[in-house]
Amino acid sequence: MNRFFAFVLTALAALLFVTPPARASSALEMLGAPTGGNALTARLFSHNAGATYFNPALLPDATFKLEAGFFGLVTRGTIRLKTRPPGSDVPTSISDTTVVGMATDSLANPRSNTDENDHVLYAAVGLVRPLAGKYLVFGFYSLLPVNSFLDEKGFFADEREQYFSNQLHFEQLGDRLSATSFAFALGSQLNDWLSVGAGIDIAVVTHSNMAVYMPDAGDQSNVYLDPDIHTNSKFKPYLGAVFRPSPRVVLTATAHLGTSNDTNGQNQVRMRGYQYPVPGPNYIPQVYTLTQGNEPTRIGLGASLASRRPVEGGRPAWEVGLVAVGERWSQYRDRHGETPADAWHNTVTVVAGGNFAWRQQRISFDLGYAPSPVPDQTGRTNYVDNSRIVSSAGIESPIKVLGREIEAGFYLFGSVFVPRSVNKDPSRIVDEFPDNTTYISTGLPAAGREGLQTNNPGYPGFDSHGYMLGAGFCVRIAR
Repeated sequence: MNRFFAFVLTALAALLFVTPPARASSALEMLGAPTGGNALTARLFSHNAGATYFNPALLPDATFKLEAGFFGLVTRGTIRLKTRPPGSDVPTSISDTTVVGMATDSLANPRSNTDENDHVLYAAVGLVRPLAGKYLVFGFYSLLPVNSFLDEKGFFADEREQYFSNQLHFEQLGDRLSATSFAFALGSQLNDWLSVGAGIDIAVVTHSNMAVYMPDAGDQSNVYLDPDIHTNSKFKPYLGAVFRPSPRVVLTATAHLGTSNDTNGQNQVRMRGYQYPVPGPNYIPQVYTLTQGNEPTRIGLGASLASRRPVEGGRPAWEVGLVAVGERWSQYRDRHGETPADAWHNTVTVVAGGNFAWRQQRISFDLGYAPSPVPDQTGRTNYVDNSRIVSSAGIESPIKVLGREIEAGFYLFGSVFVPRSVNKDPSRIVDEFPDNTTYISTGLPAAGREGLQTNNPGYPGFDSHGYMLGAGFCVRIAR
């Protein structure tokens, strides 16, 4: 009856968690559970609060403790632009034509390389607490960037970026690594061979409506703003299961639905003396969408083999395993809520890992490969992304502080971006100064119109590479 009760509660939780589209958690998927052993194979091996997010079905086997830690991450990414061929710049003669565009020499920023040098410090807080023994276990886990609660840095992935930074940017770095993550879950061990769990990932959705009044269109520095901004929380469900066909073999399955942090807004611009179309509103609507940390639906499968002999605490003397995570990147939306013209590929990330007991310590290690979902950017878009070789290592040990025994852990993370080179196909680049352009005053052919002229910062190609390094620690206290 107790097992049936736990199963019903877990199933009800899963149903209650089905809500409108939710928005969150990029850093966890990139780093794994950074303050836990086997960070990158947490869907299979987690024995701490990290199981709350990665596989709540592991909560009944987790250590029932309160935990807190810090993790620092350094990112170095480099994008080198290839030399533009002669005649590619948009000439100043464009200003005397009807073509909407800017001369290359008139852009606010010159086309330049990119050096991504980021430092992020995270605070991790978690809790694993039994509510009814192993039949019902509650988990909480959060990863909080210390410097900012929410950071959004938008950029365009095509020629429109010429009007802003005029650089290329790594699509999966930057603000995606500074999103705050909160997760709650319940796990239940139904019997000796099956555990299930369900959780919710909490994120932020913002709606903004900005009324803008411009008394004089000739003096656009003088405007009046009347903002209406509403932010609320959304919830996204995820599920996990653990199957034990024998004492030494464990199989896991997880499902996380796609998420992102969205800001949907509209500006209502009104200008004195402007004749608005009739019928229609007496303002100019400007609608926009900003999306941070768009994450695909993920299906994870794992399998592990353990030693016959357990050690103190009940864990095996050693464990080795493999985790494969399928990711549906084909539904990706970028920071402006746009779907890439060249659809991204669905991918499968594979990580092998293990851990073993050495004296009173437990040492863990992971190594894997995460392929890039981004196809070769031969057209107008410049989504910069590299496949990654990922690794993690950790050591955990009981220590005594003020006569009380606690668990302390130290963890390392590393990721190398596989170098990538892109060459553009000129036939797929927007010609910003078409060959049929004429002067407004004379109707004669405009000077410099022949051939391809573009301010797309990614033309004629680029190279990218980089790495990530992280280190952190965590302490766990029995409650």
